[in-house]
Amino acid sequence: MNRASQKKNLRNEFSQKLDQLSFNELISYSNNLVESFHRNIVNQAKFASFNGKYIVSFYPFGNEPQINIESEKNDEPFQVAYVRITNWSQREMVSAQARRDQPGQWEELEITSTNKIFQPSVTQPICKTEDIAAILVPGLAFTSSGERLGRGAGFYDRFLKLCPEALRIGVAFEVQMAKLLPTESWDEKVDVILTDRGAHEVIGTNLFGEWKTQGKIKNRSN
Repeated sequence: MNRASQKKNLRNEFSQKLDQLSFNELISYSNNLVESFHRNIVNQAKFASFNGKYIVSFYPFGNEPQINIESEKNDEPFQVAYVRITNWSQREMVSAQARRDQPGQWEELEITSTNKIFQPSVTQPICKTEDIAAILVPGLAFTSSGERLGRGAGFYDRFLKLCPEALRIGVAFEVQMAKLLPTESWDEKVDVILTDRGAHEVIGTNLFGEWKTQGKIKNRSN
């Protein structure tokens, strides 16, 4: 079986695992993920790691983790941004300023006749890549070595390459952790994986540790 077929089968397998979660499990696991984000990312980093920079998040699709990094008091030590698709055919996206409690800052993007996603509207300011401190990266599955199985479009692989100094934070439930995943040369890895049970620091690299002390990653090789 070739890698494309392997990935297709695994996408079906992990999609089914997400679909099998009850509403209560989805909310409970997601709340644990938010706590994990603050405990393992925000509280571990020096304040200078943010210094007015952005953490880029995503609006969840389907049964993806419902992670909300915004404070009700708007007092985060970082600025908040979300990914926005700018060119579907070229698989291009950027990050733009937005907050969930501001409906006028959002638009719906129709993926299929039955599926839509929310993203910052075209009027929202775009973030410079050098101003991004960290990126929350969704996926269907991750490994402890940082491999990620996405949905197959390649948006995040392209976007992550544009932000080499930003910390890449995989976001998943523990049921999405895999022992092995088939990869291609263009597949980008993450630096740490947050789940509802804690943080998995990627084996064989100290990129997360570098980011916590320096606020950026200077020695990314991939």
